[in-house]
Amino acid sequence: MRSRGALHTLVLDSLADQVAILDASGMIVDLNAAWLRFAQLAGVPSQFARPGGSYLDLLIASGVRGDPRVADAARGILAMLAGRRREFRIEYPVGDARSRRWLLLRASPLDEPAGLFVVSQFDITDRRLAEEQAWQLAHHDCLTGLANRRHFDERLAAETRRSGREGSPISLLELDVDSFKAYNDGYGHVAGDQCLERIADVLARHARRPGDLAARLGGDEFALLLSGTGYEASGRIARELRREVESLGMRLPSGMPITVSVGAATSEPPSAAAPDTLFALADRALYRAKNEGRNRAVQLRLKGGASRRPHGGRWESAASLP
Repeated sequence: MRSRGALHTLVLDSLADQVAILDASGMIVDLNAAWLRFAQLAGVPSQFARPGGSYLDLLIASGVRGDPRVADAARGILAMLAGRRREFRIEYPVGDARSRRWLLLRASPLDEPAGLFVVSQFDITDRRLAEEQAWQLAHHDCLTGLANRRHFDERLAAETRRSGREGSPISLLELDVDSFKAYNDGYGHVAGDQCLERIADVLARHARRPGDLAARLGGDEFALLLSGTGYEASGRIARELRREVESLGMRLPSGMPITVSVGAATSEPPSAAAPDTLFALADRALYRAKNEGRNRAVQLRLKGGASRRPHGGRWESAASLP
């Protein structure tokens, strides 16, 4: 008949969860077979995945290097060992950037014997991938791959708030394809979709920083949100976008090139534009570009105090940009 200790070991080794028993100093008392298999597959050095080793060293060695959630997991374990937390739970990535997997870590003290702690990990990669795919579908345009209107509205609100907190400039470019209906009617919807995809590629190349966002607002209307970007820089980008689209060489049935009209809006300190203020300003600039003959950019900016309405503050316009 097996001893009680041997039976406990057999039960732990039969679990799919990775289970580790720690003492109050964070040293590993025991690891089950699932943890040892995972450590071997993850390429974790053998000195970490053994009784007597440091669990924090094991955690860091198996986690994605440089990911802040790995450091958060280590801090949570330390807080539990120090008695500042009764239990701890976190999702964090393991492996490397090319073969990343996600684990759900749960940790708590054992009631008996005192002074020991149990940490278990469960692979939740399939669930995380499904969630990420659902998020992508909900926030991105299926034709161009750019952000959709929902995602754009969320980011515009977040970036204008950040601009107000930090006192940094923010710019929004709104683009509309000139005579797109004639192109679509003349060549068909497949060619029309390809035209929009090529213009989206041009726009996406200018969303270079984490706070930037290229979006398709609907139909043939696009937007480019540029955080931390002032009046001069946004004007330069507006000119580049107009020229780059024209240089694609797509032509209307009439032989004229496919072009875009661009409305550029900028809010600079001490102004603090609300999302609807900045959007209304870009829309107004785009309307002017269309009325002035298309294939051009018009730039406006909001200056003065904080404004919550499109008619608040002081509008200052620039000449149409070549």
